[in-house]
Amino acid sequence: MIQMGIVDDLKQELQSAKSERHWYENDWQDYVTYTAPDMERAFNRPGGIVVTDGMSVFHRSAARERSRKLYDPTAVWLLDRLASGVGSLTMPEGFNWHGVGFGDPFSPPPGQEDEEFFELVRDHLFRVRYAGRSGFALANRSRLLSTVKLGTGVLFPIENETNLADIRTPIHYRYVPLYEIFLVVDAQGNDCGFFCVRTLKAWQAVKEYDGNVSQKVKDDAEDPKRKSSEYRFVHACFLREGGFEEAADIRKSRYESIHFEEESGHVCRRGGYFEYPLVISRWDRDGLSPYGSPPQAKLMSDIKSLQSLTRDGLIASSQAVRPPIATHRQERQLDLNPGRTNPGLIDEQGRPLFRPMLETVNPGAADAQIENIREKLRVGLYGDLWQTLLEGNGRTATEVNIRRKEMADMIGPFSTNIMSGNEVLFEREVGILGRRGAFAPGSPLVPPKSVLESDVTLTSTAPIDQMREAGHFEAIMGFQEYLGIAAQADPAIADLHDRVEEYDLTRRSLGLPAKLKRRPEEVEALRQKRTEEAAQQQQLATGESLAKMAKDGAPLLKTLGEEEGGLDGLALP
Repeated sequence: MIQMGIVDDLKQELQSAKSERHWYENDWQDYVTYTAPDMERAFNRPGGIVVTDGMSVFHRSAARERSRKLYDPTAVWLLDRLASGVGSLTMPEGFNWHGVGFGDPFSPPPGQEDEEFFELVRDHLFRVRYAGRSGFALANRSRLLSTVKLGTGVLFPIENETNLADIRTPIHYRYVPLYEIFLVVDAQGNDCGFFCVRTLKAWQAVKEYDGNVSQKVKDDAEDPKRKSSEYRFVHACFLREGGFEEAADIRKSRYESIHFEEESGHVCRRGGYFEYPLVISRWDRDGLSPYGSPPQAKLMSDIKSLQSLTRDGLIASSQAVRPPIATHRQERQLDLNPGRTNPGLIDEQGRPLFRPMLETVNPGAADAQIENIREKLRVGLYGDLWQTLLEGNGRTATEVNIRRKEMADMIGPFSTNIMSGNEVLFEREVGILGRRGAFAPGSPLVPPKSVLESDVTLTSTAPIDQMREAGHFEAIMGFQEYLGIAAQADPAIADLHDRVEEYDLTRRSLGLPAKLKRRPEEVEALRQKRTEEAAQQQQLATGESLAKMAKDGAPLLKTLGEEEGGLDGLALP
């Protein structure tokens, strides 16, 4: 009875979340229709999406409706290029697009041992993500496409509970399409819960929930004729009363999780999460909205106008080539095929008894207006930036760097929104690995004491961040040139410059690993060895100098001794 009461409350909250989302669903339909027909694959089912409420706009079959109103693909390929470009700038495959560092902004810089540990953790996380069976690459790509084309992308890292001993794939990554997820935020706009509504066949549900389903679903799963009957299941996640962040018991975890059948209310699974389980990225955000706004949101009037003008241009071109014909008889069919004869369609004077009904059609009348709208879209969807980089031949390195910095400045704010979700991803992954003993004593990833006593978080090192950091490197190179000139006038000015700090800043700006830098004890040993070798060389040089002086001075001393009777009255032999 207690569980049924919770399910009833959750059903009411789900209904409220569905009602609040109707406004967004209308916008999503426009985005899919005019700019992202490929995203409609998520809604592509033989009978379309059939739901009582929520996403009701997708009732018709997506395969039949796809591209129905799409006459000009400019916005489509611009968004595809933008998604690919943002992906390569923020989370490129085969590149370590983030590092690990201290979370406290006032903490001292990490030492050599700390940096090497952070790099070990980073490398291990990327090995886990890009393992063949983790599903991260495809799920993250779908999340990025949804972020750029629909404004919001959702990734669900799920702990591999079926095989706890699997160290290669401890986490499975699943992309959650927008039509399945209903997000909940608190008064500050922070993500605090969600409802995930999935449709499963009876046999799938029995397998998914290990048989803990209602009797009706079990009966259908055992019947060969009804095993494919579909049922809707709801996964609700919300803040648990009495839960806290440092909990070690799942019953006291911060977030509670309940899976139940929507129709019968049967609870299939109940548990919790120590960390917020969803990784949510938004292109842009309107206030405290749970959902983001895509880049084409402010350009939809232009995009729709472009489709209308292009459609009219196609119609005008068809009318100019094959215009409607008026004939002298209503029942007369005109044959316009080459070489065909149309008897009775000229009078006795040879005048044709037919003529085009439209004689002033101009197919190119709207070409200038169409091109103006296309140019607006190229600017509004950042297509000009990628094109500028592609046409960068002949530019100097300085010009290329300046253009890259401009790109980082323009794309930067939105890429920051996308990558902010990665902090949740990092916390979730580290939490799962930590509970599996990855950081326990004896593990290759055992942290140093300084890390154990500090908060650790993700640090972004993506290509777009390196574009920003490139300014530091250019400033350092310019400062070195200035310092060389200034030191010629006053050598004492070089005493103000810390070359060690310059080295560290340069290495970090270029994204070079900490392993390139020797540890302090190794540096001290090298310096001590160099000092000893220099002292030995000095002693050898001094000995050789004295020997040379003695050899060169012997004849002179002998001559002086013979002429003056010796030095200081001493006779020479």
